[in-house]
Amino acid sequence: MRLIAALVLAICLISCTSHSEHWEILAQVESYIEERPDSALSVLERINASELSGREEMARYALLYSMALDKNYIDTTTFDVLQPAIDYYIEHGTPDEQLRTYYYQGRIYQNKGDYDAAMQSFMNATDLRQIATDSLLLAHTLVAQGTLYYKQYKIKEFIHNNLEAAVLYGAIGRHIFEIHSYTNALDGSIMLNNKSGADSILSICEPLVKENPDGETYLFPSLVTYTVNFCSPEVIKAFLDKYQDVGLTREETMGFAYGYSRIGDYDKAMTLLYGISPAAQTLDSLKYLSVKLKVLEKQGKYEQAFALYNEFSSMLGRLQNGLLSQDLLFANKKHQLEVNHLTEIRNRDRIIFVSICSILALIILVGWLFYYSYRNKTKRFLANKECETLRLEQANLKLEIAQLESERDNLKELQREQSELAAPIQDVIKNRLDMLNGLLAKEITNNESYAAQYNEWIDTVHKDKKKFMDSTRLAIAASHPKFMAYLEEHCLSVEEINYLCLYAIGLRGKEIGKYFQTKRHYIISHEIRKKLGIDEHETNLSLYIRKLIKDF
Repeated sequence: MRLIAALVLAICLISCTSHSEHWEILAQVESYIEERPDSALSVLERINASELSGREEMARYALLYSMALDKNYIDTTTFDVLQPAIDYYIEHGTPDEQLRTYYYQGRIYQNKGDYDAAMQSFMNATDLRQIATDSLLLAHTLVAQGTLYYKQYKIKEFIHNNLEAAVLYGAIGRHIFEIHSYTNALDGSIMLNNKSGADSILSICEPLVKENPDGETYLFPSLVTYTVNFCSPEVIKAFLDKYQDVGLTREETMGFAYGYSRIGDYDKAMTLLYGISPAAQTLDSLKYLSVKLKVLEKQGKYEQAFALYNEFSSMLGRLQNGLLSQDLLFANKKHQLEVNHLTEIRNRDRIIFVSICSILALIILVGWLFYYSYRNKTKRFLANKECETLRLEQANLKLEIAQLESERDNLKELQREQSELAAPIQDVIKNRLDMLNGLLAKEITNNESYAAQYNEWIDTVHKDKKKFMDSTRLAIAASHPKFMAYLEEHCLSVEEINYLCLYAIGLRGKEIGKYFQTKRHYIISHEIRKKLGIDEHETNLSLYIRKLIKDF
């Protein structure tokens, strides 16, 4: 046992790592990194990483530094900073620490353009949604994952992630983020031509923007797209006229161009299109080409439209192939990860099984040895206990007999010395002596039949306690008036006098306790001793009363 205790202590000492003076600084940084990421980054950059103590402290610093870089819009494509957090938190971190580590791992993969690895990191993060408490970062993770779905043209998944994120943002009062996520879901519904879904989301967004005007920045582009896709030409024209002088982004300009094409103002639509140049090989460029195709077709410029159609078709094919290859690559990597995971689980389970079997065998052996030792100790204990019990029983029997003999002798002396006692009292004492003789015979012979007369008498007395005590008190008052007067002079109540009369005729304390409930018995005894000036602990009340009645 000493060896085991020493090993446990050694393990605890090894596992416990003291923190450096920077630990408290890291805790402070963590408290304000969301509100003041620039200040957090400044403080973290002044910390010398070589001065950090232990894996946990290095992991905390690495994670906070990565968070600060991301929140300051400093994209990194290497794991130089985050790696200590990955090495420690993935295995030893809390759910929130694991969530943050997976999120920033995914962000780095995303910055590198490794979208399948990023997706796997975000999936690992969202798997913690039931146990993690950092709702803000979980919502950020869902949005980041949704962005990858969008790049793969998985619009339903994109919508679902943003709706789930919006609910989380709303629950923690981050309403600008909430609006942004809802507008992402709105854009996805418009892409799928789901007007009913778009209407539902728009009905949520508009009241939120009224309460949070800064959210208009996110709602307006979506509102443009919604209007030009789902509304009538009249509504479209009124909308375009209302906002034509507003400074438009590239995406909003494309929306306005499509809107003008829908109401037949193709020249204005083309003017807007000539003013923008979307990035190549993107969904935006496809959207641009599709709008331009429709305008050229409506203008009757079929040769230009045909040439543009070839470009559109070629780009669409390349994007589709890219999306397909990404899906296949992601599926293959995911499959390989699952295979590796299953292999790890099997190996781990094998080790656990062997370990459990070994431990069980050891437990069984130790248990058997303990049981064998315990059984022998128990046998010796029971044998000693039996001898001790027998000894105590014999001692108690001797004591009981001695007490009965002493009481009998006291009553005989009382009967001999107090021959002037009234006849009723003498009868009570005589009956009492007969009972005691029966009890002595019972204890000596262990034959209950000798105590029958005593038990019958006690039962009779108990049936009418008041009558018995009153008659006893009156009899003693008649034969010993001075004794009774002495008690009354000390202000004893009738109940207290009755109590003392039971002692006067030779009843034992436990028998008197049957007349008065145990708690009441002690209270009366205490009050009598106080009134008569009798010592609480040293004076035997029975002997005192018998001596007192003898003196009177």
